Amino acid sequence: MITLSPGSLCDVCAEEYGARNLPHSIPCGHVLCLNCCNNIIEKSPARLTPACPFCRIPFSSDAIRVIRLDFGSGWSTPKRTTVEAHDHIDIGEDDVLLFNPGNVKTRAEARRLESKVAKVAAKKCSVEEVTTLHKELQDWLSSDKYDEQTSSLQLSAALLRAILVNHVAHSEASRMARNVEANLRERLDDAQHEKEKLEAELRSMRSQFSQKAQECQSLRAELNRTKINSTPSGLLSPTRPQSVSTMSGSRSGATSPTSPTRTSYTPSFQSPLARPALPIHSRTTSLNVSAHRSMTPSVRSGTPVVSGADIARPATIPPKTRRMSMSTPTPTKMNRSSSSSDEKEKERQRFDDKQREKDERRVQLIQRWIPSTDAFSRSPPTGRPEKFESALASAARAVHPSMVPSRYKTPLSTHSP
Repeated sequence: MITLSPGSLCDVCAEEYGARNLPHSIPCGHVLCLNCCNNIIEKSPARLTPACPFCRIPFSSDAIRVIRLDFGSGWSTPKRTTVEAHDHIDIGEDDVLLFNPGNVKTRAEARRLESKVAKVAAKKCSVEEVTTLHKELQDWLSSDKYDEQTSSLQLSAALLRAILVNHVAHSEASRMARNVEANLRERLDDAQHEKEKLEAELRSMRSQFSQKAQECQSLRAELNRTKINSTPSGLLSPTRPQSVSTMSGSRSGATSPTSPTRTSYTPSFQSPLARPALPIHSRTTSLNVSAHRSMTPSVRSGTPVVSGADIARPATIPPKTRRMSMSTPTPTKMNRSSSSSDEKEKERQRFDDKQREKDERRVQLIQRWIPSTDAFSRSPPTGRPEKFESALASAARAVHPSMVPSRYKTPLSTHSP
């Protein structure tokens, strides 16, 4: 049976073994008390397996074995003085150097420091506590009490120093991060204020722009009204060209005997188009025929001879007077610029001139090919045309001796083939 030797202590918590504190063995062979074994298992992280604090060999709660001791030998309550005296009696002169009471005290101090390191590692402590423990370890290791059995304290001191260095570095990094964050927040606030200021300026500029745009529109409208008011009346309603009136006057040189005082008829632009379509279509030739065309037959067979007076007789349709109407011009649509409005006005004038020329040519053609109403009132002669050739020719020469007799086509009727 194993018996306890005097001064047997737990290597972790430095508690003395006894009847209430039995030693326990783990698979690696190290001996610990039961409290230290349970603390190591409880304080180990869940992702790691509990390990021996000396050799780092993992173990479990099932692998812990209690060491049975014999307390019936009378050493259940050991006495240090008696043990020391007995030991000094048994050991020789050479063994005194090996069994030095100072070594026992040094070992107890080392175990106490190891227990403090274990407590610091097992709980959450402050920086001051870690710093104090590290300083205490450094002071103890700097003395001549170091031996091969206290290497764990040197390792613990190195770990505590690394923890303190990391804490200082982390604190410095946190301080710099807070400073950077404060600077960035300040810059962000400045940028936000600048943005609000620029937005206010933008709103004011937009309001000013809208006001200036309204003023510009009103000024353009006033300019257009001024241009319209200053435009002469000739541009608003174009005058009747004189070519049509002169032509109609030349065509009506000989007036009818029934209306000697009739003035020359000047048809408007719509008068030739508004005349009703007649069932008989006739075509007249020009009156200004040269006198050298004497070889051509004066009268076509089956066509009555019409005198120059009948051809030149004006139409009986009463003249339609053209009235100049000055209507108030509607305000023109506001243009982008005055130059564009001038160009549009010029284009409109050119279009009006072209339309006027087309109307003049149309009136000339209509007056040239449509005979007077007296020619339609006569019916074509019946019988042989040879009887009337001499009489009609002599009558035409008597009225207009210098004019060549005109040629007429036979009028068409609904009964003609």
